[in-house]
Amino acid sequence: MPLTPNPSDRLVRFDMEILARAINSMKSVYLLLRSGHWEHASGITRQLFELLVNMEYLGKQPSRWDATLLYCRFGLLQMALEHHRKAMYNKETGRYVDERRVAFLEKILDGSFDDFKGKPRPDGTTRWVTSWNRKNTKEMSDLSSDRMRPKQYVNLFASWSEQAHATPGSLMDNLFRDMEEDWWERAMESDTQKIVETASMALLLFLSLWRELPHAFPLPREQANAWTRRMMEIVAAPEFDALPGYRVGG
Repeated sequence: MPLTPNPSDRLVRFDMEILARAINSMKSVYLLLRSGHWEHASGITRQLFELLVNMEYLGKQPSRWDATLLYCRFGLLQMALEHHRKAMYNKETGRYVDERRVAFLEKILDGSFDDFKGKPRPDGTTRWVTSWNRKNTKEMSDLSSDRMRPKQYVNLFASWSEQAHATPGSLMDNLFRDMEEDWWERAMESDTQKIVETASMALLLFLSLWRELPHAFPLPREQANAWTRRMMEIVAAPEFDALPGYRVGG
């Protein structure tokens, strides 16, 4: 038995976990959209977009193994910070706290993640960077090889974010909808359009994400193209072959 993990095995595990998360996201989108809840499905579609641009950026790095390790180390940092926050909350509210566990968390936070430390706050406390690669979603979108990605960020990501965070702007269409006799029919038509748009983008992002996972199960390209063509027919975009960013086959 080898004493160190096989990088190839770990890359398979990593890509399969990303694919599993994407599949669960698609199942959630399906369950929400079949009941007409496109607003909440938008937040999950937003998550697929974020996963996609992260995997696109990771895949462009000189060493996929090193980039994957960096991604996972940032995940461990987030986990350690979460556990420490919960411990501090329990301490502040008089609940039991395992002091040895807190000391362990503080030790690894102090010395194991220096590469994720940003400029200290004015009070001297540690400021952590907000992403594994020090780039936000927009920056990763702009660096994507797919020229549709920046346009999707500008035209879709902001709208998905408004729905995910239930901003005032996400409520305005309903608040200012006139109540004429046919208002119900118009509301249903608008919802149907949003459902179709959300479903089509979720599918396209899911397939693009799967394509970025070389160590996961192979993407069934013929079937994926058939799904995509059918979706483009539904959204009335017959010029499928001329649309950038929508082709799945090589």
